[in-house]
Amino acid sequence: MKFIFFILITVELFALDQLITVFNAHTMQPIEGARINNSHCSVLSDKEGKARLNNTTEKVFVRAYGFKQQSISPLTTTVFLVPIKPKALYVSFWAAGSKKYMRRILALAKATEINSVIVDVKNEFGLTSYRTKVPLAKAMNTAEQRTIRDIDGFIKELKSHDLYVIGRVVVFKDDLFARYKEEYALKDINGTVWRNREKLAWLDPYEKNVHAYVASIAADAASHGFDEINFDYVRFPLKEGLVYQKPHTQANRIEAITDFLKTANEKLRPYNVYTSVDTYGYVCWNKGDTGIGHTIKSLSSQSDYIAPMLYPSGFGSGIMGFKDPTDHPYEIINESILAGLNQADIQPVRFRPWLQSFKDYGFDRKFFRSKEISEQIQGAQDASCSGWMLWNPSSRFKAHGLKDTLLPYPILPKSKEIRSAQYCFQKPTLSTPLP
Repeated sequence: MKFIFFILITVELFALDQLITVFNAHTMQPIEGARINNSHCSVLSDKEGKARLNNTTEKVFVRAYGFKQQSISPLTTTVFLVPIKPKALYVSFWAAGSKKYMRRILALAKATEINSVIVDVKNEFGLTSYRTKVPLAKAMNTAEQRTIRDIDGFIKELKSHDLYVIGRVVVFKDDLFARYKEEYALKDINGTVWRNREKLAWLDPYEKNVHAYVASIAADAASHGFDEINFDYVRFPLKEGLVYQKPHTQANRIEAITDFLKTANEKLRPYNVYTSVDTYGYVCWNKGDTGIGHTIKSLSSQSDYIAPMLYPSGFGSGIMGFKDPTDHPYEIINESILAGLNQADIQPVRFRPWLQSFKDYGFDRKFFRSKEISEQIQGAQDASCSGWMLWNPSSRFKAHGLKDTLLPYPILPKSKEIRSAQYCFQKPTLSTPLP
């Protein structure tokens, strides 16, 4: 009887211990470092692409940097991941609700190399673009001005065009939450709620209740089928004289941002999504935390992709010896990524920069058209990045600088030589923050 009991236990354990092998679907080569997980455990594949996962009685998630994720059944033993380098257009809160804007964006995706969109889920005003299930969001009525009435149908439509869909979640810049819970808002030394030049309030990055709320918004978005959650304004404001819950030291700032990302990762565990974090372009160059709680090393430890805002207009005169960085878009992008790689021992594929697709605001007010955009893209590609994202605050995009499936990147005369150009119709706001 004891012998039979032992056999039954062994069979049960064997059934719950699944060997999974992960391959590159294009090259058929094994993928080392693929993450395979369910709700109980997480493992990495070895050099042969193999990993053994326990408790495989439920759906299994498979992800690897530079590849599109897959959800597989417990009985699957071989997985083929498709490489992807997201080339994304930003879909603003208001553009998401405009049929005209969405038609233009989908038409560009069809005609050019664009294969991704990044859509506002929660913006800097604290508004959500659709009605979430998060109780606190309902209490604050964050969806009062929602622009997406049917989020499931919206995402289904985007994916029917074979687009990789990223949800942008603004973290600590949240005027609505700061009004609703003033005790969480950042204040000046007089105890008055501080507001930036846009008259918007920020939340204290040390506040754990804020961490939990934003993480819940991200998890709700993931539950609707977003492929990736992008965290923006996941930082401290560059403003002196504010009052925080803790001493405003570099170590404390980095710890606060890390703690938020850990909370978000825990909330996102049930969903097969990647995460990315936006950061200043100067973070790639600086040794410290740039005063905002960011280092490449700390961000990479808690997120899949790092998205530095490498807008040439956002760099000051003198960077890399250039008097006007906007005249050197290729070098700004390429060298910044290489500088970032020197800050931490990570793969280039974990960088996916934001690129400038709006009029210069810091130098000669040039329009960023084909030459500037294509050179930025080439700079990112030559640095082996995992794609790129084009930022225009109004989501006004054209095919300038993008290539179709047959032609190379067009290189046109410098923007200063094109006097009648009309491209960005809205002055950039602090949604594209200055370093």
